[in-house]
Amino acid sequence: MEEIPKNQPCPHCGRWANRGVSIDAVIIKNGKILLIQRGREPDKGRWGTPGGHVDWDESAEDAVRREVQEETGLNVISTQLVGVYSDPARHPKQVINLVYLAEVEDGTVKYGDDAMDARWYDLDSLPEEMALDHKANIQDARKYLSP
Repeated sequence: MEEIPKNQPCPHCGRWANRGVSIDAVIIKNGKILLIQRGREPDKGRWGTPGGHVDWDESAEDAVRREVQEETGLNVISTQLVGVYSDPARHPKQVINLVYLAEVEDGTVKYGDDAMDARWYDLDSLPEEMALDHKANIQDARKYLSP
């Protein structure tokens, strides 16, 4: 792959080499967290929080609602920003991630889109190997929960 010099547009398409933006939703209810098994790389097959890229002409909050609905079948009621994760090493494509604590309506979880499975886990019994930096994101989100 041809490397694009920093601060210069791509010689082929004219676009700048900007980093992508994604969201993740930390959904916690009754001491359990909803995780999806990733159906795509990076970390295909590992468990993580529902999420994905922010589409063109879409707010980050709308992306949370869309991704949670697509990957779990549940509807988001409210969101609260937990943090912005921008360490270039967090993702192979240097994607900047916005993590939200999301409240969802009651309903039956139905995995779909690019999730291979979805299920509730005990907050104190997370899968050993999780996707990307999701375990740390969950720990950060827990700080926003009422005691």
